[in-house]
Amino acid sequence: MDHIPSLPKSHKGNTELLIWVDLFTGYVIANASASRTAQTIAESYEECVFRRFGASEVIRHDREPGFMADFFRSFNKILGQRQRATMAYRPQANGTAERMVQTTTRALKMYVQELDQRDWDEYAERLTFAINTAQDRIRGETPFYLVHGWDA
Repeated sequence: MDHIPSLPKSHKGNTELLIWVDLFTGYVIANASASRTAQTIAESYEECVFRRFGASEVIRHDREPGFMADFFRSFNKILGQRQRATMAYRPQANGTAERMVQTTTRALKMYVQELDQRDWDEYAERLTFAINTAQDRIRGETPFYLVHGWDA
């Protein structure tokens, strides 16, 4: 789990993009939000991940204050999932999420540079669909196929 901070304020008031990456399949979920408070993160997780797939066994993230807050810890405890924060001096420990943040940021910038800067949040779901349906050289399948059992 990671986020892309300080994006241009969208028409809907969003300035952040939260990103979840399943380490087994490489499946990516992104959700635009107006803030990165612990409550906003928990609500986004519940809406985008929990309702679709159930609780994660472990959530790995960096030491972002929203991820480390008591509210988010309590939320994880209620769902019965463990929370693992990477070391502040070693962000590579969350390398899969960090790499996906780079990939998503690069793709998002390609869209918003040519178009209206304030509609980036409308493209987030399309971009994650493109990422999820691209062949993964390491896994030999698309993340979409590994999660759903069929190709899109």
